[in-house]
Amino acid sequence: MPLAVTHILTPLILSDIYRDYIAKKKFNLRYILVAGLAGLLPDIDIAIAWVLRLVSNINISEIHRTFTHTLWFPLIFLILFFITKNYDFKFLKKQKLKLNYIFLALAFGTLIHILLDVGTGLLPLGYFQGTFFAGLDAILLTLWLIHEELKHRISDYI
Repeated sequence: MPLAVTHILTPLILSDIYRDYIAKKKFNLRYILVAGLAGLLPDIDIAIAWVLRLVSNINISEIHRTFTHTLWFPLIFLILFFITKNYDFKFLKKQKLKLNYIFLALAFGTLIHILLDVGTGLLPLGYFQGTFFAGLDAILLTLWLIHEELKHRISDYI
């Protein structure tokens, strides 16, 4: 199973690449952050299981990878994207954000999480899988930081 960093970095990098090369920076960087954080959102069921474990005899495996790991979860955010098209909130407007695009970023991040988890079925189980995802985290982070330096000169902000 991909590690938390992979679940965050993959939608973050994909949405960043989309913004930089396809959309030509036509949307707020905060949507990229939302997409990255949403990449971890389907694992909220683990936290819910921990809380339920305090008051019941439930096992984490009974809850993990159930509803939040189905296509219904990103579909809900996609539906909310269409429903909230004309909704405006003062706070979001001040940040140059739109509620419906936040839902679109949530849909994208959660979908990528599910696709990454499905992809784990293609790898052999055991030690190799853990080593693969630890290495993948390092490779993704390194490549993304190199991209950001070359494209946006992030070292100017350090």
